[in-house]
Amino acid sequence: MGKKKGGGPKKGKTKHTKTDRIKVSKFYSVSGDKVERLGKECPKCGTAVKMGSHKGKDGKVRFACGKCGMNVFE
Repeated sequence: MGKKKGGGPKKGKTKHTKTDRIKVSKFYSVSGDKVERLGKECPKCGTAVKMGSHKGKDGKVRFACGKCGMNVFE
């Protein structure tokens, strides 16, 4: 059997940092009694699946579906 490794001084515990909460108003727009979904829906999966937007280094926006993996470039 080989020697055990990692017998140095122990590191201290890391402090938990709070994360920013995502606002619901970022994904939905409410006007009166109607709620409208913002963003793009996947053309392959249908209206139930929303596509995430990702900005590239060149300034183009890429929409990616989280369910089927389809990409749409705009």
